[in-house]
Amino acid sequence: RTHKGTDIFAARGTKVLAPDAGRVSLRSNELGGIVVWLTGDAGVSYYIAHLDGYPGGLSTGDRVSKGQVVGYVGNTGNARYTSPHVHFQMHPGGGAPVNPFPTLRHYC
Repeated sequence: RTHKGTDIFAARGTKVLAPDAGRVSLRSNELGGIVVWLTGDAGVSYYIAHLDGYPGGLSTGDRVSKGQVVGYVGNTGNARYTSPHVHFQMHPGGGAPVNPFPTLRHYC
């Protein structure tokens, strides 16, 4: 398997903000741990993994605004022995992931 995203290291509990307005799906899996999928209004889906948790009141199917808190930095899933970070992927049109680094570099 190959790494399909960019890992963003930060202090545990740092707020993770929605990169676009859209609908969220809160999930968990063995690799990603606590995960949020955001289907953005601009046609890109975002996979954000290894979260420590979600903000209170956020549920699957909720609409979020760009910049709204959708989670908190952690190290769940297969990142449990690493420093806290989020794994960030972009899926244009909901398809295969593309390298998010150029986009992150532009906005961060």
